[in-house]
Amino acid sequence: MTKQTHFKTAKAMAEGNKSLSYGVVAVVRAGFRRLGLYEFLDTLRGGTPFSYIIELLCIDHLNGNSSMNCCAKRVDCEVLRDELCHGYIISRKTMERALPVLTLYLEEILMHIWNRLNEIYPDLNHDVYVDGSHLERYGKHRGPYTEYGEGGGTIQAQDQFMLAQLRESGLPIFIEAYDGNLNDPTQYEDFIPQLMRILKRGSMIIMDNGGAAKHILDDIVDYGDDYLTRVRMNQSDIDRIRDESDTAEYVTDDTVCIRHCFASSDKTSYLFFSTTLYAKGQSSAERKAKRMMEYLTDAREFSKDPKPEKLVSVKRNPYYEVKNIKLEFEMTLDPWLESSMDEAIGQIAGDLCGWFKLQSSKRLETRYALDLYRHRTNIEHLILSIKRIVNMKPLRVWAEKSPRGAMLMGLIAQLMVSMVRYDLEPEPVIKRVDGKDVTMMHKPSMDTIIKELRQWTVVLIPTDGFTVNRIYTNESDLTRRISSILEQY
Repeated sequence: MTKQTHFKTAKAMAEGNKSLSYGVVAVVRAGFRRLGLYEFLDTLRGGTPFSYIIELLCIDHLNGNSSMNCCAKRVDCEVLRDELCHGYIISRKTMERALPVLTLYLEEILMHIWNRLNEIYPDLNHDVYVDGSHLERYGKHRGPYTEYGEGGGTIQAQDQFMLAQLRESGLPIFIEAYDGNLNDPTQYEDFIPQLMRILKRGSMIIMDNGGAAKHILDDIVDYGDDYLTRVRMNQSDIDRIRDESDTAEYVTDDTVCIRHCFASSDKTSYLFFSTTLYAKGQSSAERKAKRMMEYLTDAREFSKDPKPEKLVSVKRNPYYEVKNIKLEFEMTLDPWLESSMDEAIGQIAGDLCGWFKLQSSKRLETRYALDLYRHRTNIEHLILSIKRIVNMKPLRVWAEKSPRGAMLMGLIAQLMVSMVRYDLEPEPVIKRVDGKDVTMMHKPSMDTIIKELRQWTVVLIPTDGFTVNRIYTNESDLTRRISSILEQY
C-alpha cells in the first residue's frame, strides 16, 4: 500500500506553511459522506481508495483548477498530501486512470446517487428540466464522442452532453455524453427514455424545442409522464392568431395568450405574444436590415468595377481561367427611405414576431405554464456553473474513454454545492420592482457560494514534524451558515 506513514521534518520545514480552501474541502467531504460515496466508489477499483481520487479531483475543480499535472504537483508535498489525499500518494497517472473507471460505471454511480438523494429527501419533487450543451475539447487525444461541431460561434472539436435537473430543488441528477456533431432531437431521443426510468410516474419533463419531436412526446405520455415544451407553430396556429386574437387573455403586463385545449385529450397549446420579445425581434430585424444595406452598397460598387477576386479566389490554374463575371440586380426597396427601411424590417421580422407556442400534455393554468417554462433558465445557469465554476470547460483529458467520466465527475462536484444551496434557508431581501420596494425570499447564487467557500481558508503550519497547527481565515456569515449545515450532514 502506498499510504504515507511517516513525516519528514526537514522537508516540511523547508516547504513552509501551506494554505488551502477549507470551505471547498469541507463541502465535498460532507457531501461524499452524506451520499455514501466513500463506501460505494471504493468497491469499483482496488489500490488507492477510488473515492479519495474522485474527491481530490472534485476539490481541485471547485477551486478553479482543471490540470491534473498541476494537481499532482500540488499534492506532492507531505503536508498537503496528508490533508487532501488522506496520506496516500495520488499521481497524475492515477487521476487519469480514474476517469475511464467513472465512464465504465456511470449508470451505477448515478443510480446510487439518485437512491441516496431520495433517502435524504423523501419528499423530493421529480419534475425535471432537461437541456444540453457542449464542451470544447483540448488536447491531441480524441475520445469516442469528440467530433467537430458548431459551438461558441465557430466549428471546433467538442463533446456534447445532456443534463437533467430537478425543478424545485435544483439538484443535477443525470448526465450523458454524445457526439460533438449530433443534432438535438437524436440526443433527446436517447436521453429521455433513460431519464424516465428513474422518475416517479406522473413527473413532468420541461425542455426546449429540441425535444419536441412528436414520437418523443408520445413516448413520454405513453410511459405515464407529462411534458411541457416549446414547439413550432403550424398553419392552424396562424389561423387561430388571426381569427381569435380578441379572445386573448392577459397573463402578465407584457404578455397575452390564446389557449387551446384538445377535446380528445388533456393536451393543451398556448400561443403567447410578448411585447418584450416583439421589441427584441424588431431590434434584431433592424440590425439585419442595416447589414443588408451594406451588402447592397457592395453590390453596386462591384457592378461598376467587377473584380473577380471579390467573389472567388483567383489563382494561377492550368485548368481554368476567369475571364468575366457579370452581376445584375434590381432594387425593390430604396434603403435610404424611412418607409422602405420599415418595410424591410417588417419582412425580416415576419408576421409572427413576438409570438411563441408552448405545448403541454396536461391542462395547466396559463400563468403557471409560462412561469414553468421561463424558469427553465435554471438549468442553463446550472450548465454555465458546470462549465465555468466547476471548471469543466474546456475539457482536458488524456485517455480516449475519459470524457464521459470527466462529465460525471463534474456533475458530482456540482451536486456537492447544489445540495448545500438547497439546504440553505432563504433570507428576506428588499428588491425594487416596478418602482416599489418588495420583500422577497432569496438564496445566494452558486457563484456567491463558491466564492465564499474558496475564500474560507485554512493555513497549515508544520511545527515539530509530527503536528500541524491550523489557522482558519476569512469566515463570513454565509460560511458560518454553511458550516452549521455541514455539521448536520
